[in-house]
Amino acid sequence: MELNGDKIKIKDLLELKKNGMLTVNPEYQRGAVWKEPQQKKLIDSVLRGYPLPLIYLHHKKKTVAGMQREDLEIIDGQQRINALSLFGENTLRLFDPIKDDKIARFPKFISKNPCSWAHCDYIGLDEKLREKFDNTELFIVKVTTSNEDEARDLFIRLQAGLPLNAQEKRDAWPGGYTEFVLKFGGKKELSRYPGHDFFKRFIKVSSLDRGEVRQLCAQIGMLFLEEATKGHWLDIGTAPIDDYYYHNLGFEITSPKVVKFSKMLDLAVELFEGYKGQKLKSHEAIHISLLLDSLIDDYTKSWQSSFITAFDNFRAKTAHDKKEKTGDYWFKYGILTQTQSSNAKTIQDRHKFFSEKMFAILNPIRKDSIRTYGQLEREIIYYRDNKICKVCNKEIKWDDLEIHHVNEHQNGGQTTLENGVSVHKDCHPKGEAAINFHNKWKTENEVKSNI
Repeated sequence: MELNGDKIKIKDLLELKKNGMLTVNPEYQRGAVWKEPQQKKLIDSVLRGYPLPLIYLHHKKKTVAGMQREDLEIIDGQQRINALSLFGENTLRLFDPIKDDKIARFPKFISKNPCSWAHCDYIGLDEKLREKFDNTELFIVKVTTSNEDEARDLFIRLQAGLPLNAQEKRDAWPGGYTEFVLKFGGKKELSRYPGHDFFKRFIKVSSLDRGEVRQLCAQIGMLFLEEATKGHWLDIGTAPIDDYYYHNLGFEITSPKVVKFSKMLDLAVELFEGYKGQKLKSHEAIHISLLLDSLIDDYTKSWQSSFITAFDNFRAKTAHDKKEKTGDYWFKYGILTQTQSSNAKTIQDRHKFFSEKMFAILNPIRKDSIRTYGQLEREIIYYRDNKICKVCNKEIKWDDLEIHHVNEHQNGGQTTLENGVSVHKDCHPKGEAAINFHNKWKTENEVKSNI
């Protein structure tokens, strides 16, 4: 077998096809499978100057009635050549990136800008664009062999690569949501996308993971960012994920919601650190993430110490009912992981059951719904404390005043006059300092009450 690289203009390639000198071998070649949108996008790529993949042609020479004949048989590139031919024959009218946005689904940097070939067929192009199309050079490889089986073997080898799955295609899309999913879901082939520990360490994946984790990250992200638990449930199957990527090309990776998402995953890692059970299935990861989101803001940390116990209890009862094919854990959860599992209503019903069972064991303590002190309360506390900081015992100017919850809000402390004290902004105790302050304050008040 001899391989020779070459270039050929589109107009010459189409001339060969028109005259029957460029053909396909129907014995091993499939027919036309590209749909019209794919064909139109290929022509759009040519007019934008994008390079096309290599085309492999079997260069066949034979003598007929004493005369030498040469033909080219397509080994790889049939769909592209068909699209070029259809346009050259004036049977394709191109997309308008703006008006046909819902069908064409170009990236925003294309869909927001008009182009001169919008809704044009070949004849409708201006002269310069027709010349550009005609004279665009394609890279080809001419394969010369007298053994037909070698050409077939090459065809099989060229087709042998696994086609990109849905998530692998999304990874190549432009836009902010792609960056979001790569950042948190990770892609081991790219060192700049190591992924979050939650997805790296605690999610069950197959040995040949081809984007499963990133797809799960995309699904959790959709539900989290759209606040599903507040009634905004949505489908998270293949087509809805594609739509979400497309409609969020301008997604802001540094938004407060992304920061919140990251903190939720951090907490999940903290809770599952050292976990001895099986890695999380996709549906478990989804409901854990949504539950943590609900608990973080509105409840104290009291539930965290019993979270794993509650989850293991849920797992055990689900496994039992699944085996028996009976009971609430099967009919209200288990079976819903097997049928229409990515449907919005199914996810909602599963989460309702999961949350109820987890809450029954966690018994979380709700925080005071009023998180900050109002203007009048600040004034009362400020003058009650004689304008003195309760940390450093120095005078506080009004503009430098903060009111500190003695019993911290995150621990269930109420936003009341009795639980608030005046402190400098720089003195405001956090973390361990806040705990020590609370203990000291509690001790001092107990001493006073005993005098």
